[in-house]
Amino acid sequence: MEGFSSLAPVAKRLEGKVALITGAASGIGESTARLFARQGARVVIADIQDELGYSICNEIGSDYVHCDVTSEIDVQNAIETTI
Repeated sequence: MEGFSSLAPVAKRLEGKVALITGAASGIGESTARLFARQGARVVIADIQDELGYSICNEIGSDYVHCDVTSEIDVQNAIETTI
């Protein structure tokens, strides 16, 4: 008898999902954005480091939005851009 696994294949576990990741132009956020993109998510990078953010987007095929998380207007814009 074959075993049963409820886990989706790791490579596409996030297919059909959307992820808005703040601070994704570098560090942990960047690593998270890369991982989520590899696993099939549509990733939106939100950061204040525009040049780095666009660079990561070009590498992983994601979208970028300038977002300072201390600004309610920037956060609202990032959410609206994502959805």
